[in-house]
Amino acid sequence: MRQQLRRILRPAVRRLWALLEWIRAKLGHAGSPGHGGGLLPEDVKHRISDYWSTQFEAMRTDHSYWLNNKLVEESIYRLMTDRPTHWLGWLLNDYFSQRSFVRSLSVCCGDGAHEIQLYQSGKVECVHGFDISAGAIKQAVARFEAVAAPTDRYWFEVRDVNALQLEGTFDLILSTGALHHTMNLEDLLVKLESLLAPNGYFVVVEFIGPNRFQWTDRQVEIANRILSTLDPSYMRDGHRTRFERPSIESMLRSDPSEAVRSTDVYPLVKQHFDVRYERFYNGTLLHQLHPLLTTELANRGQRDFDSIVRLILLMEDLLVKHQVLPSDFVFLICQKRDPNAHRVG
Repeated sequence: MRQQLRRILRPAVRRLWALLEWIRAKLGHAGSPGHGGGLLPEDVKHRISDYWSTQFEAMRTDHSYWLNNKLVEESIYRLMTDRPTHWLGWLLNDYFSQRSFVRSLSVCCGDGAHEIQLYQSGKVECVHGFDISAGAIKQAVARFEAVAAPTDRYWFEVRDVNALQLEGTFDLILSTGALHHTMNLEDLLVKLESLLAPNGYFVVVEFIGPNRFQWTDRQVEIANRILSTLDPSYMRDGHRTRFERPSIESMLRSDPSEAVRSTDVYPLVKQHFDVRYERFYNGTLLHQLHPLLTTELANRGQRDFDSIVRLILLMEDLLVKHQVLPSDFVFLICQKRDPNAHRVG
């Protein structure tokens, strides 16, 4: 009886927590403008900035990060574009094969990994980006300096996405993993609408799963049933472990912006923009399970380990396609809404 009661109450508690965070965001937006719209106090900004100053480089060398597994990476790209290669190359060379851009803007650009691709593609004349992390911005600038890019071809600066103030227009706006870190999401999307040129494109690559990684009961149950079937030798540290939700406190300690309003991203983007291209690319199980495996075996041609990864990818895809689980990630190509679309007569 007690377990059944817990099972009933958990979703309600998670919804209540999400509601409390939404109320806090609204009250913060209405209050003290001295902290970037009242949403991020200065000490929180510094913590986020320091975290992301080192996180990008760390992620690229982390075996446990799911997209560092070439099998996973190729599978995700196929879901996004039907091609096994990086989505940004497909976007610029295939989707925009007949299009080039004068000015691009990258929301929370990080260390400039995507922005240097924009510049080197020859499809974007001037690359702009901003991020809350001063360390990440230094890395982005260093990328462009390393290829001797003219200084009038790129511009990066430290800005808080929750209190964005920019002028002008951009014919390409890129948001890769930025929106789910944004508390002041409605305000940001309104501003991006105003910054997007009439014939421009807004490209979104985003996590849209549960806020603060508070995974659903069904996700947790299926993930643990998968783990229970694996030999411990394929588990991290060589012994069985359980998949659990992180505590809110641990999320706030590491990165207070992580998945702050991730569940709101997809409906709000569709509310503010016309979606021209939409692909969900899953991540509902493997994103969480991959770090629990012996990921040192990845990318080494280990057929047994690779088979496990392929089977989890297959199971995840089937569960998403049959609507047992939702996709936790989405790739969208959007444009401005037609102001006359909803008028009568």
